[in-house]
Amino acid sequence: MKTYTIARADADVPLTGDVEGPWTAADVASIDEFNWYESGPRPETTVRGLYDDTSLSLQFLVEDDEIASRTTELNGPTYEDSCVEFFATPDPGSNARYLNFEANPCGVFKMAWMEPGWSVRGIGRDLVSPELAEAITVATSEPGPTREPSADDESWWLAVRFPFEALSAFTGLDLAPGSGDRWRANFHRTGVASRSQEASWNPIGTAEKQFHSPGHFGWVDFE
Repeated sequence: MKTYTIARADADVPLTGDVEGPWTAADVASIDEFNWYESGPRPETTVRGLYDDTSLSLQFLVEDDEIASRTTELNGPTYEDSCVEFFATPDPGSNARYLNFEANPCGVFKMAWMEPGWSVRGIGRDLVSPELAEAITVATSEPGPTREPSADDESWWLAVRFPFEALSAFTGLDLAPGSGDRWRANFHRTGVASRSQEASWNPIGTAEKQFHSPGHFGWVDFE
């Protein structure tokens, strides 16, 4: 099981694709576990994380030769587009529910509060409301509102800021992590040319492709 440390930011965190300022202090997590690989390229995707007293920020850098972003509605099927994902169990000691965040290159996202086993039963999730979604700030390299693949495509980036106040309101948990706190989490890359090229940060040991596998989340430590 992998462990990723989210560094504490010592300055305001810019939502950018450049690794500069506070981002230079962030550890890099590579989304390079191709759990169900069969053939084709293995595109490179990395993520960096920072936090302060008020929020958690993530920066995804994505290699992509076919950038597609067609979903325009909140909580729509962003996984059908080029997509990056963050799944997290913020209170692994006493609450098994987990956060599901999925975003496409134009910054459209789905965010859900999931019950374990949701993918099997098809029930037990709460989707973020439009009002609460406005508190989540997303910046990307693609202005949108949509994006069709181009022969010149090489990469895109996405950065997101989750205020702890908004996450607390969404989950019903008191989320204000400090030094030494631990979450369970995984990062994913979906929406690639074939499903066998989809990847995760922490390996997922299931025979069938299943990112909704909180038992296969890694550890995320707050510095």
